[in-house]
Amino acid sequence: MTGSGIPFAVETALSRIVDELDFCGTSKPPVWLLGGSCGLLLHGVQLSAPPRDIDLYCDLEDTPLLHQALQRYTVSRPEEDFSGGCYSQRGLYYLGEVKVELVGGFRIGSSSAQYAVDVGMLQAHAPVYYYEGIGRVPLMPLAHELVFNLLRGREDRCQAIVGMIRENLAVHLPLLYQLIDENRLEGSLLPRLEQLLRLSSSLQNINTAVN
Repeated sequence: MTGSGIPFAVETALSRIVDELDFCGTSKPPVWLLGGSCGLLLHGVQLSAPPRDIDLYCDLEDTPLLHQALQRYTVSRPEEDFSGGCYSQRGLYYLGEVKVELVGGFRIGSSSAQYAVDVGMLQAHAPVYYYEGIGRVPLMPLAHELVFNLLRGREDRCQAIVGMIRENLAVHLPLLYQLIDENRLEGSLLPRLEQLLRLSSSLQNINTAVN
């Protein structure tokens, strides 16, 4: 393990990705955020197993340029993927033995309860940290990770993420409510969120305040 808690091979691959995706000086650089187990670990979320791969999220319009930057590691270029009740344009890359997925335009759920990931919007809420040995990494917000894992039924991940969110509710809850409202997930997610956070009245108060 390294200082970040990420296995050395994965950390090395992530460092190379950060270098490849440095569009400094570009007038409108593509937006990407690190999600999945690597992102959660860098947030400080306790995981049951160390990360083995790297998940990069972007919007559809940024997928081609990001793929071009990673092209020399390509196993399969971004193509439409409908597996697991999700949709995305998904590209697969390998840096050494480390699998990297580029996920563009991700959506999960049915027509009545569907969450569409807007990376451009999430960027404004994304913490960006500099990690020694890796570089500057923008992380998927924890509010997204909670919604995403609730829809996936990953109870273990949800419990770990909730522990971090509860440490600073005022930071995370406005975005959490925004995601629920914009994706019309009140009926499917709100009761479970309030149960997990054990703060239904406080949640409502914060939601009212930000609206």
